[in-house]
Amino acid sequence: MMSLVAQALESVAEDADEVGDTQSARNAVYLAGSIRGCGTGPTPENFRAVEILLEQGISYVASVSERLEQFKGPGDDVGSHDEIHGGSAAASQTHH
Repeated sequence: MMSLVAQALESVAEDADEVGDTQSARNAVYLAGSIRGCGTGPTPENFRAVEILLEQGISYVASVSERLEQFKGPGDDVGSHDEIHGGSAAASQTHH
């Protein structure tokens, strides 16, 4: 499960980076790294931390993916850099 969420975060980071949403891309990469770091040997003491990271990772993937989808036009892969970047600033404030 940890690997799957980390891979999803890395994928959404690539998508965000492609449209110039560097803050969302960085956040996704950092969260993926944190999840992968916990995977080196989760212990009963850190199960709750891992659970929280996984929940946050899943939520972040859904949030960024949804925001990127809003800017897709018919036949377009993604919206303009300014539309995505402007949307990410507002969303970044709610996630911090």
